[in-house]
Amino acid sequence: MKLTLATKITVARIFLIIPTIIAFILAHSLQTQTGYLASLIVSAVLFSICCSTDFLDGYIARKTGTVSDLGKLLDPLADKVVIVIMLFLIVLYQDGLTMGDKFMHNGVVIALLSGLILSRELLISVFRSIAAKKNLVLAADIFGKIKTVFLDVSVTTLMLAGLHVVIGWMGTVLFYIGAAFAVFSGARYIYKNRHVLQPIAESPDTSAAKQADGVSDRAEN
Repeated sequence: MKLTLATKITVARIFLIIPTIIAFILAHSLQTQTGYLASLIVSAVLFSICCSTDFLDGYIARKTGTVSDLGKLLDPLADKVVIVIMLFLIVLYQDGLTMGDKFMHNGVVIALLSGLILSRELLISVFRSIAAKKNLVLAADIFGKIKTVFLDVSVTTLMLAGLHVVIGWMGTVLFYIGAAFAVFSGARYIYKNRHVLQPIAESPDTSAAKQADGVSDRAEN
């Protein structure tokens, strides 16, 4: 199977997650301030590249008319994996999340919101799979894209929260807004496409065929 350019970018993004994670963990393992700072910045830059290529591969696929089933599978997977893993690590290390001990429970709130966001993504994935089985094409929601931008920027900022208390506050506020958009866009998306959950109406031809079969069965009996 030949990979398109867009799919190659998606695959590269998946592999780029590995050095991103390593750099972030290394930053919290090093004892020197210089090593901590360098590794943290490298991790944040790599994460930013992962997020930016999310828009790039989709644009290329649509522009060149090379949208593939493999790309449809890998693209959302790559998006969810990188966000979820980095949120787990951010909550694990709690680096700068208390904002100078002004908000001691911020890490718990971020963890709960992360679980809510993950649940939203799983629900939307199941919803789309139901639509696909019914051969229904669902348009993307603008609020879902806004949610993605806020989460990408906020997670990048939270990764750097340990550098300064202001960065921690900025990342927290942006993440809260992103979580609100996640809930709103998810609920709006399902409500707007609620017809997906309705039974498929039988066509007149199908109903007539079933009636004919019934008459035939009775005749044979």
